[in-house]
Amino acid sequence: MEAIAGFVRAGLRDRNRVIYCGDNPEAVLDGLRRHGIDTAAALDRGDLDAHTAEGSYLTGGCFNPSAMIGVWRTLISRARTDGYGGLRVLGDMTWASRRIPGFEHLEWYEANVNPLFADGFVAAVCAYDRRRFDPLYLRRLLWAHPGSAGSEMPFDPEASLRMRRVRDPWGLSFSGEADLSNRDALRAVVAHLFDDGPDVTIDVSGLRFADIAAARVLVDAAASGAGRLRLTGCSPNLLRLLEFHGANAVPALTVEAR
Repeated sequence: MEAIAGFVRAGLRDRNRVIYCGDNPEAVLDGLRRHGIDTAAALDRGDLDAHTAEGSYLTGGCFNPSAMIGVWRTLISRARTDGYGGLRVLGDMTWASRRIPGFEHLEWYEANVNPLFADGFVAAVCAYDRRRFDPLYLRRLLWAHPGSAGSEMPFDPEASLRMRRVRDPWGLSFSGEADLSNRDALRAVVAHLFDDGPDVTIDVSGLRFADIAAARVLVDAAASGAGRLRLTGCSPNLLRLLEFHGANAVPALTVEAR
């Protein structure tokens, strides 16, 4: 609750709209009040909103991941229109432990929601109660995110993968580490590289580490025929991995050393 309160407090301080979705909105609001947050005033202003799982993830009585991503896109657009500096989301995922129809698509959803965060307007925490989920299943869900944290695994911003939108040149900037722990997140973001145009640049100079599978994801994106990809700031190790996967034989891929 202390971590949740810190997340919410920072959002309200920075003029973000904050949204909670989960099974126990009243319990969370009570906890926020105990941590000194004036929830009544924030709710009245529209800065804070709280929804049950049935009123968010489970509208219609089941979980439809594509529809939920559409809901987030609408809420992001609305927050921008209303003049907020950002949107913060706290998703309490306890509802998924009840095996609601559609919960089997949760891994896909957790990975494919990642592109919504690329421009830095949205910050989100997907909170899972370790007492309610199988540890191996929970590990797969963790891999769907660029970074994760737990009671025995503090969040490490240096090791976590950051994928941020840049506009000149159009593309993304990567930093941190690209490995097994965030491969699904990387794959999902790269899958949408060419949604907004055929020429994309990824600055990878901030990557401290990239494994062989991450290199394959990048080469495959350029080989897909969807557009032209330029990788800048490649380390010697990443250059070797890209070459191993045939980067030199992909006309749509340009690779530049750091």
